[in-house]
Amino acid sequence: MRHWRPDRVRAVVVTAIALAACVACSGEGGSTATSSSAEPPATTGVTASAAAAVTTTLPATSTTLGNTAHIEETLTAEQVAAELTAVERAAASGDPAVGVRQQLLYRYLSGHADFDGAVLAGVGDDVRPAVERIVRARQFSQQRAAANTNPTPPSETLPAWTIVEPAPIGELLDDYQTAEATTGVNWYWLAAIHLQETRMGRIIGTSSAGAVGPMQFLPSTWRQCCTGDPTVTRDAIIGAATYLAQHGAPGDMPTALHAYNPSDPYVMTVTAFAENLRDNPKLLDVYRQWQVFYGTTAGTVRLPIGYSQAEPVPAANYLAGHPEDAAS
Repeated sequence: MRHWRPDRVRAVVVTAIALAACVACSGEGGSTATSSSAEPPATTGVTASAAAAVTTTLPATSTTLGNTAHIEETLTAEQVAAELTAVERAAASGDPAVGVRQQLLYRYLSGHADFDGAVLAGVGDDVRPAVERIVRARQFSQQRAAANTNPTPPSETLPAWTIVEPAPIGELLDDYQTAEATTGVNWYWLAAIHLQETRMGRIIGTSSAGAVGPMQFLPSTWRQCCTGDPTVTRDAIIGAATYLAQHGAPGDMPTALHAYNPSDPYVMTVTAFAENLRDNPKLLDVYRQWQVFYGTTAGTVRLPIGYSQAEPVPAANYLAGHPEDAAS
């Protein structure tokens, strides 16, 4: 359509829900059914001993978090459940300092899929809905990737992108709400797409299919549906809302999202993030902290703020000079 074609599956998605390779792309995550029919066992939450251990593993500052490409320690399923509970509770209060740790825990869990049942059973009842949406979306993405008989191989190069700090949270929310007022598309859907497409504007660059801007429009599609400049954040967000409204939103969001990016895992992932934001808008500033990871033949690479390449660069060469950006 207007976004990344299937070859995009090696880029942004790797960042949270799909671990070793971007499985969906668009992202990490078609329909609004983000929960499996298999219900996790009931639980009253994490054990006291596991919860007590968590306090020593939570990074203290956003500076520390911003320099983190992966989780150094080896965690058990019980420890992941305990720490996810602590992190999600902090996230629910709107603490942005836990954003990167939150993302890394989901990436860690993606690489330990055998933990899923125990983790979903072990997280606190209060945070389980938010955790389960993201885990189910990742499971669906991984299942689709495993069933793909002709997957796109990982790239040998890193993209010609620039990674920047996203706009301030107040500015982003104002843009989402302006678009909602103009089109009727709820702000949290736009925020979820923005998160999935470019990590809320962290990525400045053109996709392999030629899509541009923070909401990733093909110029040809933009000319047909929208006005303004697709590389300007407010214009792009209003444009995305306009496009969704033209394709069934807000009444039929699954159909509108599928028109936006015809990938069922993409739809499910965006839906997971949107429903979490709908249930707790304070998560917006937490998700704003999520980093960019890119899957390559040399391994997954974290692209930090300040990364800037005018041309694609060999991933192995970049990692040789930036070993701190090697991600598991």
